[in-house]
Amino acid sequence: MGEAGGVAQIAAERGLVRRAATGATFDNRRYPPGDDLERWIQHFWTVEWDLRGQPPVDSRVISYPAMHLTAEWGEVDEVRHGIALPATIVHGVVSKVFEIRLTGRGEVVGARFTPGGFAAWTGLDASTYTDRALPAGQVLGPELASAHATIGAAGSLEDRVDALRQILRAHRPPVAHPADEELAALVRRMAADDTLVRVEQLAELTGRSVRTLQRQFRRRIGIGPKWVLARYRLQEAAYALETDPEVDLADLAARLGWYDQAHLTNDFRKMLGETPGRYAALAGGG
Repeated sequence: MGEAGGVAQIAAERGLVRRAATGATFDNRRYPPGDDLERWIQHFWTVEWDLRGQPPVDSRVISYPAMHLTAEWGEVDEVRHGIALPATIVHGVVSKVFEIRLTGRGEVVGARFTPGGFAAWTGLDASTYTDRALPAGQVLGPELASAHATIGAAGSLEDRVDALRQILRAHRPPVAHPADEELAALVRRMAADDTLVRVEQLAELTGRSVRTLQRQFRRRIGIGPKWVLARYRLQEAAYALETDPEVDLADLAARLGWYDQAHLTNDFRKMLGETPGRYAALAGGG
């Protein structure tokens, strides 16, 4: 077993929707990128499931502002994300809720880029890939088109993670530009600081205009700064509702930066198609 062995952690994603109902369906783990890749890769991850003889399961995730590179396997002749499996796939930022129907038996080994990491790695405009999944060969060239074949030959999921890590090491670019690191640091602060709720605050913090920030975020991350701020708040709101279904919604709205409970309810409904109250009521897996 390679470097990945022994360091896997069960993923505790804020974005997983109704984890009580679907969390037992699949095994989701994450692995560190390694010091030489952490400028671009946030972490590696794996998902595997076996639903043979069982009905399909719909999984939903309130996605992060990050792009992914995945190697994916499934049933014979299966098509996933509109792409025939097995395949190596580039996933852009998902602007709504990421939804997938899990059927049969499947495995995925992925690398989540840091916010802006894909653009820093490739020099490509991340907004080109927002809400899209494309064969890696179309985006990254023929050398990575069939990476899944090399990765799949590695054996266990942990070894497959190590194989993907080695492939990316072989293709890593020079050290990231300072501007890319500054953007990644800003996004980390946006995730951690719940007092940041408006783009104007980011402009004041960085000394850049709102328009400049919007351009930078769209090109380097794939989506605007307002979306990023709202997405982190929605993830925290959904997590709070699942861990404490009796949470006071007015207090939750104020704590996470909404003007009032009505604005929280409106944004939540737009994202998930239901009110926070209903989401909380069904949090136990209903």
